Amino acid sequence: MLELIWRIAPLGIGAALTPSLLCLQILMASNTPWKARSLAVFAGAASAFAIACTALLLGAASLPKPHTGSDPLGGAVWLAVGIILATVSVYLFMPHPELRAKVETSLTNRMGKAKTITFFALAFALSIKDVSSFALLLPAIHDISSSGIELFWQIIAVGVLYFLALSPVIVPPLWRLIRGAKATVSLGHLYRFTMDHQFEILAIVFAIFAVYCAVIGVGTSKLGWAPW
Repeated sequence: MLELIWRIAPLGIGAALTPSLLCLQILMASNTPWKARSLAVFAGAASAFAIACTALLLGAASLPKPHTGSDPLGGAVWLAVGIILATVSVYLFMPHPELRAKVETSLTNRMGKAKTITFFALAFALSIKDVSSFALLLPAIHDISSSGIELFWQIIAVGVLYFLALSPVIVPPLWRLIRGAKATVSLGHLYRFTMDHQFEILAIVFAIFAVYCAVIGVGTSKLGWAPW
C-alpha cells in the first residue's frame, strides 16, 4: 500500500499544477467577499475531478488484471502518457503571448458582476477540460485498480490522489483564512508569477513527468524493458 502511494503521489501533485485554476482561486481568495466565491470554485473543481476519477476508476476496473509479476498493460499506459506529456511539453515551451493574454482576460473579465454560481461553472469547466491532469491521473488510477489491494484501500489511494489534485483550490483560501487580509499580498505575487509563466510552468512539469512516467513504464514491474 505504501509503495503504491509513494509511486502515484507524484502524479497527483503533477495533476494539481494547473495554473489557470490556481489563478482563478487566488483571485477569489484575494478579493472581498471571498468565502462564498472560493467555496464555489472548490466545489466546481471537486465535482469535475470526482466525475473524472470515477470514470477513470470504472474504466481501469474493466481492464484485465496482471497475473504475473510484471504488468505490460500498465506499462503501456505509463509509457503512452509519458510520450503524450513530452509532446505537449515541446509545444508549451514555444512562446504563446496571445493565448497567455487571452487566458488572463477570460478570468479577470468575470470578476466584476459575476454571481457565485458563475465561478462554480468556470472552475468546473477549467477542470473538466484539463486533459493533461486526467492524463497524469490515468496511470495512477490504473495502478490502484490493478494492485489487488482491498476496495477500502483503493478508495483511500484514490482519495489521496483526489485531494492532491485539488490542492490549487484548497491552499489559497486556506492561506487567506490563516493570514487574513495580509495574505492578499503574497497571493497577489503568486498570481502574477503564475499567470506570467503559466506555459513555462506547465512545460517544465510535463517534461519532468514525461520522464517519470517513461521510467516507471519500462521498469521491471511494468514492461520489463529496463533493469530498474
